[in-house]
Amino acid sequence: MLPSFKLHMHHAILDRLAKVGKYDGKHPSLTCATSSGKVFLHNPHEKNDDEADQAVRFLNINREVSAIAVGKFRDQDAGDTLIVGTHANILGYNVEKNSDTFYKDVPDGVNTMLFGSLPNIPSKMVMVGGNCSIQGFDREGNEMFWTVTGDNVTALTLCDVTGGGKDELVVGSDDFEIRAFQAEDVVCECSETSRILDLTTIQKQLFGYALDNGTVGVYKNNHRVWRVKSKNVPTSITSFDINGDGELEIVIGWNNGKLEARSIANGAAVYRDHFSSPIAAVLAADYRLRGTSEIICCATDGEIRGYAYDGADGRKETATILMDDITAEEKEVQALIKSKAHLMNQLKAFENASAKTTKGSSVRVATSTKISIVPSTTISHSNVELTVSTDNDSIIKMLVIFDYDAGIFDGESLVIRPATPGSKIQVALPPLKKSIAVTLYFRVGNRGNGNMFHVFEETFALPKFAMYVPLKSLSGERPTGCVKFKKPLRMPQFGAWIKSAFLPSDETTFNELDTTSGNVDFIVKHVVDNSIVAITTTTTDMEIRVNDMTVAAELIQDLCHHLQIDELESIADFPAQFAAFRDLLVRVDDYNSIRLKLTGDMADDSNQIKHLVIRAEDARIINDMKGMRSFYSELFTLNNQLLGEYTKRATNHQALLDALKDVNSMIQLAARLRNGQAKAAVIVACRKAIKANNIHALFYIVKTGREESR
Repeated sequence: MLPSFKLHMHHAILDRLAKVGKYDGKHPSLTCATSSGKVFLHNPHEKNDDEADQAVRFLNINREVSAIAVGKFRDQDAGDTLIVGTHANILGYNVEKNSDTFYKDVPDGVNTMLFGSLPNIPSKMVMVGGNCSIQGFDREGNEMFWTVTGDNVTALTLCDVTGGGKDELVVGSDDFEIRAFQAEDVVCECSETSRILDLTTIQKQLFGYALDNGTVGVYKNNHRVWRVKSKNVPTSITSFDINGDGELEIVIGWNNGKLEARSIANGAAVYRDHFSSPIAAVLAADYRLRGTSEIICCATDGEIRGYAYDGADGRKETATILMDDITAEEKEVQALIKSKAHLMNQLKAFENASAKTTKGSSVRVATSTKISIVPSTTISHSNVELTVSTDNDSIIKMLVIFDYDAGIFDGESLVIRPATPGSKIQVALPPLKKSIAVTLYFRVGNRGNGNMFHVFEETFALPKFAMYVPLKSLSGERPTGCVKFKKPLRMPQFGAWIKSAFLPSDETTFNELDTTSGNVDFIVKHVVDNSIVAITTTTTDMEIRVNDMTVAAELIQDLCHHLQIDELESIADFPAQFAAFRDLLVRVDDYNSIRLKLTGDMADDSNQIKHLVIRAEDARIINDMKGMRSFYSELFTLNNQLLGEYTKRATNHQALLDALKDVNSMIQLAARLRNGQAKAAVIVACRKAIKANNIHALFYIVKTGREESR
C-alpha cells in the first residue's frame, strides 16, 4: 500500500497537537499547533493552484499551545469549534467568523483536551486534563464537570470499558495509571510501568495505550490483551482498518519516523512505513471527501501523508505489506505449521542432548525436581526477600526474574548468577509500592561441571503491602492519624483479607491472628521508613491508625476491592496532614493575590510603554533628538522592568500550579477514604466548597465525607 497523498507544510508540528475539523460544516481542515504560539489550518479544498501554502492560514495565539480539540457543542451548529489550550487557559474560536466564542482561565493547567459527552451530562463539552484534575466546559465556557485523579493528566479518550453500553472517560496520567471514570467514580484502574502518552478507543471494551518507555498495547476492560516494547518512543496512536479486512488495527507513530499498524488481536505487524522526521500525530478522517476515512500521518517537520485502503485494487505492494490478506482457514493452517516447527525444534534439541550423554540418568536433572519460592520480610534487611530452593541436590546455576507490570527492575528484568551455585538462592527485591506478579526462570543442573541443564518456569505473586512486617505488640505510641468506619465484613473475611494483603514475619504468623471474636488488633511496621499501621476492629466498628493518609486510602481501597464492598463511609482525622492542608490553602490564596497584583502592574506598564513609543516617535518627527533619546531611555528601563515582572509572574504561576496540584491530590485522598457513592459525593462537595471559597466546609467534607448541614 502506497501513500494516497503527500504534502509538506514547511512548518513544524508539535507532538499530538493535530486535529481535523469541518469548520464550515462541509470541508475538512487539518489543524496543527506549531512553534511560536501559532496554529495553522490547511484546507485542501480551498487550494487554487499547485502550492500547498495557498490553502494554509495561521492563528496567532501568542502563547505556547499545549493542547487543541475540535468538535461541535450542539448538533445544530453549522460547523466545528476549535478549542486551543495553553498552560493556563482555553480559547474557543469560530474559524469561519474569525471570532472568539469564549475564553476561560484554567488554573489547574491544560495538558490535553477531548470533545465528547458523558452519560450523566448528555450535552457536548470539551474535557480538559490538567494537574490532577479533569474539567468539562460547555460552549460558553461554563464548568459542567470536574473530578480529580492521581497525577498530571496526559491522555483522554471515551470508551465503553465496562461493556455496560455507556462510554466511560478513560484517563492516563503521570503516575503510570489508566483510570476509567463514570462521573466522579473510578470503575476501572490499570497500572502500567511508565508515563502514559496517548490513548485511543478501538471498539467496545477495547482501547489502545502508548507509554513513555516505548510500550504500546491493547486493553480489554482492565485486562491487557497484548503489548510490545521498543527502544523508540511512540508519539501518537489511533485505530483504523488499514488493510481492508474488516478488523481495526492500532496505528502507531514513533519518534524515529516509523509508522506501523498492528493487529488488535495479537499485536502482529500488518503495515510499516518510514518518515525522515519523527511522527507528531496520527489521525483518521475523510480528508479528501472520498466518502471513506483514511489515515493522516503528520511528521514534526511538516510532512503530511495519507493512507487509504483501495478496495478496488486487489494488489498489495510487497515492499510495504508485511502480512498477506488471507482467509481464516489459511491462518489456522499457518498457526499449526508454526506449532509443528516449534515442536520439531524441541524434539531435535532433546535428541541432540540424548546423543551427547553417555549415562543419561546420572547427569540429567531428576524429572521430579521441584522449585520452592518462599517470600519473607524482615526489618533488619529493610526489603522483601525471595528464598528460592530445589527439593533435592540439584543446584541453581542462574535465575532470571521478569516483572512486566510493576516496573521494579530497570529493563523489566533481573539476572542472578551466583559465584558459587547451590540449591538455595536468596533474592532481595527493590521496595514495592503495589502488588506484583513476577515470572522466574531457573537454570538448574547437577553438581559438577556438567553441561546439561533444565529450565524451570514459575510465576509468583507478592501482596500489595509486602513491605509491612506484622508485630506481636507495639512498644511505642500509636499513630495519631486515623480513619473510622462501620465494620463492613465478618471476621473470617477480615482474616482472609489480612492474609492476602500482608506477608507473615519471623515475629508473628497469621495463625496467631484470632478472628473468632469481634475484637482484633493487627499491627504492622514498614521495613524502610518504620511507620506503624494499626488496624483495630470491634463488634461494630473498624479503625485504621496511620500517620500517612495515602497509606490509609490504599488500605481501604484494597479492602473494598478484595471483599467487593460497594459502599463505604468513613470519618477521618489526620492532624499533621490537615494542618499542612490548611497552610496549603493559605498559600493558594496568597499566590492568587500576587497573580492579580502582578497582572495589574504589567497592564499599567504596558499602557505606559505605548505612551512612550508614541512620544518618542513624535520627537523623532519634529527632530527633537534630545527628547527622543530621553523617551527611548525610559522605554528601555521600563522594558527591562517588564521582563523582570514577567519572571516573577512565571515563578508565581508555577508555584500556584504546584499548590493546586497538591489541593487536588488531597481531595482525591479524601475521596479514596470512602467507596461508592460516598466517594463520588466527596469530590462534588469539595468542588462546591472550593468555588464558594469556604475553607471550613472543605475541611468538614474531608473529615466526614459529607456536606455540613445547615
